Amino acid sequence: MANGIVISKNLERCTEGCILDLPLHEILKDVSLLALGCNQNLEIAREVGYVVGMIARSYGYRYVVFGTMDVLDPLDPDPLGKISRSPYISSQVIINLADGLVNSGVLPILRASGKISQDLVKTLISRKAIYPVFVEEPSLAYELERLGYKATFVFPDGSIKGRLPVIETLLEVDLSEVENVRRKALSGAVVLLGRSSEKIHINKPFEKSGVLIFSDEDWLLELAKQVLQGVRSPTGRLP
Repeated sequence: MANGIVISKNLERCTEGCILDLPLHEILKDVSLLALGCNQNLEIAREVGYVVGMIARSYGYRYVVFGTMDVLDPLDPDPLGKISRSPYISSQVIINLADGLVNSGVLPILRASGKISQDLVKTLISRKAIYPVFVEEPSLAYELERLGYKATFVFPDGSIKGRLPVIETLLEVDLSEVENVRRKALSGAVVLLGRSSEKIHINKPFEKSGVLIFSDEDWLLELAKQVLQGVRSPTGRLP
């Protein structure tokens, strides 16, 4: 095990090249993993990864924990922390997010907590999408290795099994596109669940009817109302 590294669960100033471990929607307001999975345009995840990386760098972080190694389950207590029921869609969002993070100058570290989807892991391996992994407990590292996912592992105490490189970049921190990308991601995930109800559901992906959105901001609520009224087409895919 290599020497430990500081892992922060708060978006606060870091001066030691720390790891930022926060849910995506707490870094980029309201933009959850599930919101990205519900976007018809999965490429938006690359743009989200880029601005999230810029936000992290603005606080001094060189590493960001991102994504998930599990798929959405109908009984999931934390649906916002999953991307999709589909391993393929989940893997594509993970790859795009990681590309964006790297392009911004931070190293992506994939999150493994709770359950691991063997199908998702196999899909990532087949696509050669191998990233360092933050594991909540050692047993998850053993399971990933057993499945053939050979990677650097970071543990909650900051210890590291393997090598964690630093991405060197000459890019200056630029936060000018953060709000534009945030709105683009949210407006691309307006999901028509069914027309038997005229309710708007916020962050409730398991409802059977109405419209699903991922923020309660007025501009997005207005888009949802227009979808319910039939004057605007839904933009997102079913979770």
